[in-house]
Amino acid sequence: MSREQPSAGPLITFAQFLLTALLTCPSFLSLSAGPRSIFLSPRAIPLKSWLVYTAYFVSVNLLNNWAFAYKISVPLHIILRSGGPVASMVIGYFFNTKRYSRGQILAVAMLTLGVVAAALSDAAAKGQSIGLGASGDASSSAIMNTAAGFTMLALAMILSAFQGIYADRLYATYGRDHWKEALFYSHTLSLPLFLPTYPQVSSQWRALLASPPLLDKLVAFTARSEHLHASTSPLFASGSSYLMDVVASQLLLVQKNNWIRPLLAAFPVQVAYLLMNILTQYLCIRGVHLLSARSSSLTVTIVLNIRKLVSLLLSIYLFGNSLAPGVLVGAAFVFVGGGLYGFEGARLRKASLKRE
Repeated sequence: MSREQPSAGPLITFAQFLLTALLTCPSFLSLSAGPRSIFLSPRAIPLKSWLVYTAYFVSVNLLNNWAFAYKISVPLHIILRSGGPVASMVIGYFFNTKRYSRGQILAVAMLTLGVVAAALSDAAAKGQSIGLGASGDASSSAIMNTAAGFTMLALAMILSAFQGIYADRLYATYGRDHWKEALFYSHTLSLPLFLPTYPQVSSQWRALLASPPLLDKLVAFTARSEHLHASTSPLFASGSSYLMDVVASQLLLVQKNNWIRPLLAAFPVQVAYLLMNILTQYLCIRGVHLLSARSSSLTVTIVLNIRKLVSLLLSIYLFGNSLAPGVLVGAAFVFVGGGLYGFEGARLRKASLKRE
């Protein structure tokens, strides 16, 4: 979706926030609270604190999605965002009096290097450019575009680290059982901030509605799957090609259904992509908020880094791409770094309990 509609960042962010606000709203509605409280249950954490948290949250999400409009490639996007644990560690050290052991520092370095190596190697294997604008024929406007996108991602990474520190302080003060409240208020309070972007969001929505029907994409996918199946020897068929065959056969049945086929022919494919994006993002952000209430902001960024690599490996498997040696090396670095961070955290907790 980011490739076909690179300027759809604000629309994607708004749709993600709207769905999350709607799905979490029933848990906080209370008719007995009365109109003075807008029929919302009493909060465990003051509204002023949620306003500050929301300002961080919406800024990070908008900057990350807006970066695609500046021709930032997906590999470069992954590489830049993989610096999250480093930013969290540096900002935690200078602004939150956090101190880290050598083992934790080594673990974060291995994680970051692993994700960067895997993204670079996968991009090289697919013949993709990371889009740094360093080639001799790159125009000055292309370089400026890339620089603007790079700046947005760097700023988002720094703000995300400050957001994590702020969340740590809130949970330390008011208790760590309020992640659902954080999920609801951070998304609901963000919605009015999208009013200035209404013209842009509206034009992006019209562009999505004008995209080809979903049926055309499904027909092309099943045809491509049948061609790959016919040209691949059973001896060399991979698990991913088998999975694609299963998916293609089910999609073929759906396409032949007299009730569903007209709906697929009328449903824009980009809207389908948007729906899949916001549903999976809801599951992701729900897990992130739950994790942030149970652990430190650094741990959250490390888990998200590991998730990036797992997503990369999964995409390689599902789409039948070759696994470049650099991806394997990067994966080894990430998983060893993740294990080292977990081991070091357990060691430090045990040492702290002994001192007490």
